[in-house]
Amino acid sequence: MSRIVMVGERAAVQAHAERYKRFDEATVCGAVEPTDKSLDELDTPVYDSLAHALRDNNVDGVDICGPGAAYDDSLNAALDAGIPIRCDPPFALNEAQFDRLVSGASNEKGWLMADSPHRFSRLYSRLRSDVETGAIGTIGVARIKRTAPFGGPGWNTSYDGVMADTDYVEVLCSVLAHDIDVLDWTFGAVRRVFVRARSSERYDHAHAVLTFQDGGRATIETTWSKECTPSPRVNVEYSGNHGRLDFNERDATSALQENSKSLNVDRPEDDCRGRVLREFVTQIQDSEKPPSNITPINPSRVTIAVRQSIDEELPITISEDSL
Repeated sequence: MSRIVMVGERAAVQAHAERYKRFDEATVCGAVEPTDKSLDELDTPVYDSLAHALRDNNVDGVDICGPGAAYDDSLNAALDAGIPIRCDPPFALNEAQFDRLVSGASNEKGWLMADSPHRFSRLYSRLRSDVETGAIGTIGVARIKRTAPFGGPGWNTSYDGVMADTDYVEVLCSVLAHDIDVLDWTFGAVRRVFVRARSSERYDHAHAVLTFQDGGRATIETTWSKECTPSPRVNVEYSGNHGRLDFNERDATSALQENSKSLNVDRPEDDCRGRVLREFVTQIQDSEKPPSNITPINPSRVTIAVRQSIDEELPITISEDSL
């Protein structure tokens, strides 16, 4: 059975702990709460640093419950110890952090899995499969718009917690990174980005335009209200010269249709986040090391360009040599 240490904010750690508890192949042997917030309701030892958790346990994997870029110390500690890590994208938000992690991981036994849980969503998987079989033909424009990055009651409270530790641009970049990941996965490498972000008393907002290396473009919008907790809303549309594919929050939060039959909402251990955690445990238990020490790399590289575009208010072209 794989022994997992979790790192992150309380709500995210508890959500992951609920899923690991349902797995037969893994157990949680510790949790790290670096901001001294209580994890009293978690039935596992709580540590103030990953180094202390690794010192007291025989650990098989480290699960960072949030964007890796926000937990640089834990990423480095796990890689230095040669322990597999999972995190959400992006794993870096600047080139120095990116180069150091990629270079360091290539010299260590540990590896890093930074896929967005979106890749493990049945909705996104179905869209990708349909794109591959020619349902939209040649891509014209992909559009993704969301007003609530996370579902469920109280998601706005989690934003307050994240915002207490970082600036709004980093938060918006971390949300955009999930959509960038799934677009890279579906349509290939992104060649150019142009992003605008703004913050007000009522909400924070980012609008990104991405151009793919093989043609077509995508727009992503995310809005995070500060005044209230609106219902989660998401609209995804992929359009091409032969057709259009889409889904919205009703598909994402209630049920899917398959052969005209409604499917029940996934159980926690089998929703998109449950499946990404199960994939992490499976890779830990595989005898062969993953083909690359860090996967995937492109979405985090594009997110760094997004951050640069916001800061400089200019389009950023990503070097073909780096893709």
